[in-house]
Amino acid sequence: MRFGIRQKLFVLIAGLTAVVLLGVLVSITQKMTEAIQQKVKFDFEERQRVFQREQALKYDLLETQAVLIGENATFKGNVQVNDPSTVYYIVDEFSTFALYDLFIVTDKDGKVLARFGEPERYGDDMTSRSNIQRALRGAYREEKKIAESWPELWTVDGQLFQVATVPIYLHSVIGTIAMGSTIGAFEAEELKGDTQIEISFMVGDSLIASTDTVLSGQSIDDFYSAHRARIDAVLQETRASEVFESVLDGREVYAFIGPLGTGEPAYYIAYVRKADKLKIVDELTATIKFTAALSAVFTILLAMLLGRTLTAPIMRLVAGMGRVLEGDLQVEVKPTTRDEVGLLTRTFNEMVVGLRERLHLTRYVGTHTLDMIQATSKSDAVDLGGTRRELAVLFSDIRGFTSYSVDRDPEEVISMVNRYLGFQAKIVPQHEGSIDKFVGDEMVALFIGARALERAIECAIAIQRRVRREHETDPLPIHIGIGINFGPVILGNMGAENRLDYTVIGAAVNLGARLCSEAKGGEILIRRELLENLDMDVDILSTEMMALKGVAAELEIAAISSTG
Repeated sequence: MRFGIRQKLFVLIAGLTAVVLLGVLVSITQKMTEAIQQKVKFDFEERQRVFQREQALKYDLLETQAVLIGENATFKGNVQVNDPSTVYYIVDEFSTFALYDLFIVTDKDGKVLARFGEPERYGDDMTSRSNIQRALRGAYREEKKIAESWPELWTVDGQLFQVATVPIYLHSVIGTIAMGSTIGAFEAEELKGDTQIEISFMVGDSLIASTDTVLSGQSIDDFYSAHRARIDAVLQETRASEVFESVLDGREVYAFIGPLGTGEPAYYIAYVRKADKLKIVDELTATIKFTAALSAVFTILLAMLLGRTLTAPIMRLVAGMGRVLEGDLQVEVKPTTRDEVGLLTRTFNEMVVGLRERLHLTRYVGTHTLDMIQATSKSDAVDLGGTRRELAVLFSDIRGFTSYSVDRDPEEVISMVNRYLGFQAKIVPQHEGSIDKFVGDEMVALFIGARALERAIECAIAIQRRVRREHETDPLPIHIGIGINFGPVILGNMGAENRLDYTVIGAAVNLGARLCSEAKGGEILIRRELLENLDMDVDILSTEMMALKGVAAELEIAAISSTG
């Protein structure tokens, strides 16, 4: 059979169509799989947050009930006389209005006086329980600090309880109340909610409860053996694991391990079948393959239609990403579908908004802070504290600001402050300095590295010269006083873990601030001894011995000329 041009073109176009379909298949499968995995992770973490919040509420309820019962005068009296029968009678009476599954009362030595549902159980030593020990010391409120947001767990007769323990006071601690609620099948179903996620509660390698009715004991044993290190890390850190892939009962799953509390090696396994989550990808693959096998007449048309339908949103995303790479952060790709591709598009738009916000945030921190962030970006945690460095610090302050702001509109005052701080903010980077902060009408700048002090002095001179230029057109001239110091400081993260300031502290910084306070309008003050070995010529207008606040001895302070 002889192939003509038409047949060759048809075969060529059909082949190209098949290649395009294959490319679309691979691209969409990859993108959609990534999006689905992110969704699974979000679902797991959301379940974790909901469960932890609900358990915290139950724990607070238990603690509140225990505190109220512990304040009952009759109850205190019976505990004081160590009468198990009367204590148990009152415990049984309280059961009509208090909600609990475990209720144990001990004496001041930690011995059981009464145990709800088991009147014959008394005399047992409970001091092995850490929260009983703390309650006997009167320190039960430390439990929340010790366990953070997780409840204390007990395993009693094969059942798992979250337990709140409080002391009983009568002039001193005369006993304790331990009140607990069961963590079992109901809580597992509560954690599962209306999702496809299956939940199994574990204590060590023992299954306590599960929403998966077909889960076998052997599969749990295999899972425990395969992921022992991950489980130990979750229990040790009391923090949930990352989403990972595993096998349960021969089924490939996305899995997640989270803690149930402290005091017992209790945790839960959340998992969902990969086949359920990736079903749409499999269906899409079959559809594309079927379309590729259609008759030659419709292959090209269908290939073009499917290619346009399936790849157009992705190509718009690619185009949007290209614009982001070029620095355009105003790009927005409109979602055209409500499936995973639409989710991916909305996620991209959110990412661009986040990039814009981060770009704006960089304007609020100095270059030294940005350098630190870039250096530590590979780590999720930022350590508090700092390191000792030698650097130059420059303080500038607007003189006469208070008198200027009297009887003026706030807008006019802010405009003046922004104008004077604005040109200073441009001059500092020109001398390789970094603005540490603005405090009202004051600016703090740091100069690190080679010629740090020289660059700080050059910057101060440039600022004063620019002030004089402003005076040429300013009907109400504003003056600036500047103080410069050089020496050892502590540079690092100050504050709290959720609110940090990367800044400097130390005696050298304090002295720079004192010099700025002493500087008159147009003056640049610096310690005279710092000018002796400079790699630049400096005109000294005057020197003076000054007694500065916080400094034991008088210092010789020089005023530097900025008119050269």
